[in-house]
Amino acid sequence: MKKFLSVFLVVITMALILTSCMSADPKDFTVDGMTVTLTTAFKETEMEGYTACYTSKDVLAVVLKEIGMDNLTLDDYAGLVRKANASKNPSEISKGDVYHSMEYDFLNQEENQTYSYYCAMFKNGDEFWLVQFACRKEDYTSHKETFINWANTVKFAN
Repeated sequence: MKKFLSVFLVVITMALILTSCMSADPKDFTVDGMTVTLTTAFKETEMEGYTACYTSKDVLAVVLKEIGMDNLTLDDYAGLVRKANASKNPSEISKGDVYHSMEYDFLNQEENQTYSYYCAMFKNGDEFWLVQFACRKEDYTSHKETFINWANTVKFAN
């Protein structure tokens, strides 16, 4: 009975630890009129070449705003993004009502680590937005649904 109680207490403690790590509150991040809801586990940082960058312990979210492509549709833009990432063997474009998406893996040779990306592409007026969520490839399956949920929170001021 003592052994059972000890194992039970260890399991309960582990469950509480895991729950506390995953229970970060929602937090809105806004840049240039675009808002995405992530969690309080994220901090805003800078990454060269991106409009915004948000990092947590195990997830990266990067945002790129592109303008000056007035004659393109969201389908056209998504095709260009896929073509630009052709070396990463991206998935086919998934066309949604609000945004298009694709997935790909990227090997960071300096770290010898492969990262998986969920890319959401949006059109807002004459702007295109690429919002990408990334994590280690081995963790992607457990994060993918969250990435989709976060992509669905993207809103524009105008």
